[in-house]
Amino acid sequence: MNVLLNPAKLEGLDYSEEGIAFALERIKKLEKDNLFLFDLLNQSLIILFDQLNDKQKDIFFEGYRFLERRKTSLNRLAEIISAQLDISFSTTKWNITKLRDLGFFETIGTRGNTKTTLISTIIGDTLYYTLGQQIKNKNR
Repeated sequence: MNVLLNPAKLEGLDYSEEGIAFALERIKKLEKDNLFLFDLLNQSLIILFDQLNDKQKDIFFEGYRFLERRKTSLNRLAEIISAQLDISFSTTKWNITKLRDLGFFETIGTRGNTKTTLISTIIGDTLYYTLGQQIKNKNR
């Protein structure tokens, strides 16, 4: 018997058969909705990532790997990546700023202050772990 009840009527049902059936149906719907939202998020990130040029992609992945190990300022990260990828400091800094403005990185502290720190965001984390693995596998 598959009976869906009004949530307001569930108060008195607690662990009754009808209450459990209702809860299980809600759980199935929420799981389906969550899978849809997760897929939508991944597709959106892929579309956003495809808008970046190859240099920005390289800078994102190098920057993210560095920020995983250590927190640093935007300028310091630009110096490090500039040396690693053999790209001018100004180009590297401009692209890190662009990635920050897109939401992949975030500056904590007051901008213009020497004590600001660059960190990854949830968007950056998700992008790195979703696409980073795919890119690593492609390069093997």
